Amino acid sequence: MQRKAFYCLQTLILSAFAAASTNAGGASQACNLLKQALPGSVFFPGSTTYAQDIAHFEFSSSQNATCSVEPASVKDVSTILQIVGRADIRSPFAIVAGGHATNRGFSSTTGVQVSLTKFRNTTYDAKSQTVTLQPGKTWDQIYEDLEPFNVTVAGGRVAGVGVGLALGGGYSWVTDQVGLSIDNILAFDLVLPNGTFVQVRNDNYPELFFGLKGGLNNFGIVTSLTFKAVQLGKIWAGVINYDASQADSVAQAVSNFSLQNTDEKAQMAAAYVNSGGSDIWQVIMFYAEPQQPSVFQPFLDIPNIGADVSVRSFSNFLQAINVVQTDAFSRGISHMLPVIKYTPKIVAAIQQEVDAAYAKAVADGKSITSSLLGIEPFYGAFNHSTSPSAYPHDPSRPVTPCNPWLTYSSPDDDDYFNKALWDLANKVQAVAVEEGQSRWDDIRYPNYVLGNTPLQLLYGDNLPKLRAIKRAVDPKNVMGLAGGFKF
Repeated sequence: MQRKAFYCLQTLILSAFAAASTNAGGASQACNLLKQALPGSVFFPGSTTYAQDIAHFEFSSSQNATCSVEPASVKDVSTILQIVGRADIRSPFAIVAGGHATNRGFSSTTGVQVSLTKFRNTTYDAKSQTVTLQPGKTWDQIYEDLEPFNVTVAGGRVAGVGVGLALGGGYSWVTDQVGLSIDNILAFDLVLPNGTFVQVRNDNYPELFFGLKGGLNNFGIVTSLTFKAVQLGKIWAGVINYDASQADSVAQAVSNFSLQNTDEKAQMAAAYVNSGGSDIWQVIMFYAEPQQPSVFQPFLDIPNIGADVSVRSFSNFLQAINVVQTDAFSRGISHMLPVIKYTPKIVAAIQQEVDAAYAKAVADGKSITSSLLGIEPFYGAFNHSTSPSAYPHDPSRPVTPCNPWLTYSSPDDDDYFNKALWDLANKVQAVAVEEGQSRWDDIRYPNYVLGNTPLQLLYGDNLPKLRAIKRAVDPKNVMGLAGGFKF
């Protein structure tokens, strides 16, 4: 289902239920004050704008906020933080820009939902070779803005993903060439928890710059980011789907690519999916030039059930990617386990455990709709960092994000699938550890993991420093009113 149609349907559903459950006390007071301070920018249950503001990619990630607010300027953002953080109010709030977080309460709230949808500028500076962008557009929309200049930035890899990805690390289709999103950010425009605006760079606020590079929403609200521009014209890219009869052949090709590829311009992502008891492999191939590299020929030689691979524009490629089929009622959660290289034994374990998770949920009478695991075999992704960052990504330990995901339909099954996802991840990681391709203490990627993942596994030795920065920047713990991983 296309994202626009999906959100239209969510709008109707959320409008129907939102009025039944609201947060009283501080949230109600905050909403009333915001309505006075920002007339025309605050929305309540029953309105279409409210429902659009609180909607998320997975229905299970959305919550019924007391109100939503759409700031139109940095001054508006400052006003919001000063109101929700007032000592006599202390309202819960959340910031949404894209809505792909699968952890309930990370970018959703029962309090004040802050939607950055009006922050939509994208500017390319050819002289400095930089791109300044705001978080109101999704990455595919930003790429479309940049396409006339034959440049891009290291941002999200799937249509509909928001700019907030860059605050958690940010893997992109050009990561092998230039690094993660956080390796390419030169400046953050930030409204601090006390409402003060600052532009954060490594030369003026090095500690805060460090914290923002992977530290998520702990230090204020980011209203703009400046990236290094990456030259990119036409590419060779697309998606191929394979049915169960070719599973072993695809698994071998995926492993061979992970173990053998050394071309930084060639990247791929693959997902093994069990949906309705039927297995498929989906392989997404990307080459940063308008010709096919030989490294992808093994995939083209395997009989497939559908292929869309060609020389095309980057934005056209993004529109073709849809790893998880979902609908407006879909519930889903994702997690992450760290893997360096995908040996044949690891990929075989992925197939086995994805199928086992699906079969067990069916046997247990649970409402599973799909079980899948995404494989992202990067090459040299951690080689491009120019300054320290909150999210540790040491070139000497180049783990890649292996991404299990479960989707289902009943809210009664939330706890069941949270445990099932942990079990799926741990069983695959056990094999990766045996193969020497993972360690139990390896760093996890914050954007993918379940919300109950220990902070030590996300930030390692950086955690004490991040907590000190948080105390200095936010002594009243205003950002503690927002969900997510907290220092």
